[in-house]
Amino acid sequence: MSTLDVRDDLEVREEFTRLVADLDRRWPELPRSVVLPYSPLPVVLENRGTPWLYGPAWRDPLLGEDGPGFVPRRVRSELRRMVAADLPFDDVAVAHELDPEGPVRALRPLLADGPRTCTDEVARALVGPVPDHSGVARAVGILDALVGGPAPWAADALEVLLDPIVFGVVAPYGLLHGAPAVFQPLAAWRW
Repeated sequence: MSTLDVRDDLEVREEFTRLVADLDRRWPELPRSVVLPYSPLPVVLENRGTPWLYGPAWRDPLLGEDGPGFVPRRVRSELRRMVAADLPFDDVAVAHELDPEGPVRALRPLLADGPRTCTDEVARALVGPVPDHSGVARAVGILDALVGGPAPWAADALEVLLDPIVFGVVAPYGLLHGAPAVFQPLAAWRW
């Protein structure tokens, strides 16, 4: 697999500035896009003190044999609308906020030197299991309230159900490992 290192190229910066401005102009209702290195492998990084894992959607650690564990109806509808609009994306990626006190804690010193790729197995360990459907969590909360309040572990468990974010990826230099790409947030939800 080829690697492209173009971080210091002024032409590249200008092109990405134009790409980001174009996406922001065409889809003003979406959050601002970001430029990240593309990787066909899962990538772990730290952004403003928060650890994240991102990678191609087909490698998402929460993607089961039958597809994602749960995508809210509202998000599915919005993604279908975007697909119908024929957006110019080269790939789709998913990012997960990681529990800083969870398994990623051991990797955090390494992240000070920049993003790191990891195996699918490490990605699954960092993200954890597919959370229960939000309706299940709500039902557990109602049941706990009926029997005298939540168990102490319930609040802790619900606090670590973090957001997945779905991105459309524009890769003007191709889907090459390390090549800069524009990641446009398309959808996000809290488990």
